[in-house]
Amino acid sequence: MSLSDLFKKKTTSEKQKLPENTISNTQLAKKISLRKKLIIDEVKKQNISVNTARVVFVLDHSGSMRTMYKDGTVQDLLERIFPIAMHFDDNAEMEFYWFDSVYKELDPVNCKNIEGYVQNVILSKNDHFGGTNYAPIMTEILNRYVRREPSNIPTFVIFITDGNNADKKATKDVLTEASKYNIFWKYVGIGDEKFEFLAKLDELKGRFIDNANFINVSDLGAIDDKSLYKLLLDEYGDWLELCRNNGIPTT
Repeated sequence: MSLSDLFKKKTTSEKQKLPENTISNTQLAKKISLRKKLIIDEVKKQNISVNTARVVFVLDHSGSMRTMYKDGTVQDLLERIFPIAMHFDDNAEMEFYWFDSVYKELDPVNCKNIEGYVQNVILSKNDHFGGTNYAPIMTEILNRYVRREPSNIPTFVIFITDGNNADKKATKDVLTEASKYNIFWKYVGIGDEKFEFLAKLDELKGRFIDNANFINVSDLGAIDDKSLYKLLLDEYGDWLELCRNNGIPTT
């Protein structure tokens, strides 16, 4: 191969290389772009004044969730949640953890790996689906974002589960301890469970400030993006105000 041919090949390859923040699947990119606009509109509507956050996605990996991982429900959910991180997170990435009786951190979700993330990053590892404990993953998030990686930037945790947990006291203790710091917990119950415990967490006494909100979305496929984002962002702005009024940094 001549030097001129080599140069042409290199130039063509460089032209095809996409920027880090570009999604290669055009249809998916359009969906995410439209969803991001809906989020911006909802942020304005709810008068959320702080537009930077560390967004963390925490997803139930218990046995009852197995079908949702395999039938595309979780992938679809991930594609709907990710635009929140694109709006709030300074590097347009979303930290991702799954949990059952234990927890595991996976690759951050970003524009390069969002397509096929569930199959390529989660199911390909063939991890065992276990029971349901909330406290271990909550403790990890508290330790990471308060002790190992402290920041004045708030942390917005979207915590999705389809069932009640086996470690209720430990969960209450962690949430109470976390109420002194700039971490907001959005608990999302999916499916037919009553979620009595998550509803109690929403009203838990003894916390420094109210640092959590619970919503129930029984059928993810039946709720449109606009309604979903309204529910997910509800009370986040109120929590930011509580932080400011009680000396907890949010910027």
